[in-house]
Amino acid sequence: MNDLAGLMISLDQIQYYLLMFVRVITMLALLPIFGANFVPVQIKAALGLLLTSTLFSVHLAAGLPAFPGEFSLGLFSLLVIKEAMVGLAVGFASSFLFAAVQFAGRLIDTEMGFGFVEVSDPTTGEPATVLGQFQVILFTILFLLFNGHYFMLITIQKSFELIPLFAASFPGGPMTEHITSMTADVFIIGLKLSAPVFVVLMLTQIALGIVARTVPQMNIFFVGLPLKIMVGIGTMMIVLPMLASLFRRMTEAIIGDIWKLLYMMSG
Repeated sequence: MNDLAGLMISLDQIQYYLLMFVRVITMLALLPIFGANFVPVQIKAALGLLLTSTLFSVHLAAGLPAFPGEFSLGLFSLLVIKEAMVGLAVGFASSFLFAAVQFAGRLIDTEMGFGFVEVSDPTTGEPATVLGQFQVILFTILFLLFNGHYFMLITIQKSFELIPLFAASFPGGPMTEHITSMTADVFIIGLKLSAPVFVVLMLTQIALGIVARTVPQMNIFFVGLPLKIMVGIGTMMIVLPMLASLFRRMTEAIIGDIWKLLYMMSG
């Protein structure tokens, strides 16, 4: 190693630190809660530096892997891209859970008549429906109660144990199939979360259609809209405990999928 004059660190160690930081900060940018828009960029950068410094000190004591070949700007750039891809894969997979929650809320809002009312989601900055935003906030609290944020931090640490620096591999077929399956699960999870309220609203809509046919003098639009809102909100309050239990099982399933993804990239 080429030691820097007067310093206790080497050029190789600086490269290792920068590569670890790239993986950590890429994950943090996409992980639920940590990557939310309401978290200042300075906080994300400081947390990334803290985690990288902690992990680097642990791996430095255990022994860093050998640098693959002579240092060059091209090789270092390829390694940066490789570490960023690991972070992107894990962060992207972990974001599927709350994407499913927003999808479920949009389905219910559309059936209730709230689909045309949109607010800004503070976690992503994208437009979201009212009930979708409510569900994101509710399930974020549940996610914290389930210690999901601890799992996200553990995921960053475990990624360096399972996928050491320079050792990441990206098996095209199995990895693409797994991520495609997780993407499809977003719609399945969304349908499961919205099913109780959505079915009740559909039955209410059918009942209103029957009333409209039997009592044509009644203005179903003015009666049906507030009725569906009351039925939807009332059903949501009743099924919330069941949805919380379902959300926990889905969180555990997403965790299993992320571990599987890590093992795939470990080669």
